[in-house]
Amino acid sequence: MKTYLLLISLLAVAVYSCTNKEAIAPDSGPQTGDCDSKQIPAAYVYGIIQSNCTRCHSGATAPAGADFSTLEKFRNFVSGNEATFRLRVISAQADMPPRGALGAGIRDSINCWISKGMPE
Repeated sequence: MKTYLLLISLLAVAVYSCTNKEAIAPDSGPQTGDCDSKQIPAAYVYGIIQSNCTRCHSGATAPAGADFSTLEKFRNFVSGNEATFRLRVISAQADMPPRGALGAGIRDSINCWISKGMPE
């Protein structure tokens, strides 16, 4: 009986100690609070796209017609498909790139750049 109570007590302590009452808040996606003061160059954004996207999104066989092989093609795609791009790449629910979402700072920068009209 003592062994049984000891095991239940240890189990209760283990379960209680593993709970996290202050869980980390989920990533809410890009924040644009300081976007007005940021200067994000197109070369920076396109460099991110080249390193993370053009392996799959390039040429005539690009999925969903999302050819990012040049900055102009990338801009044209985003202009015509902004909501989809934001959802798939820079939102909290982003599923692109498939090997893992971009970091929050990078997503925020891309979001800011798009919000400002994709300047040079």
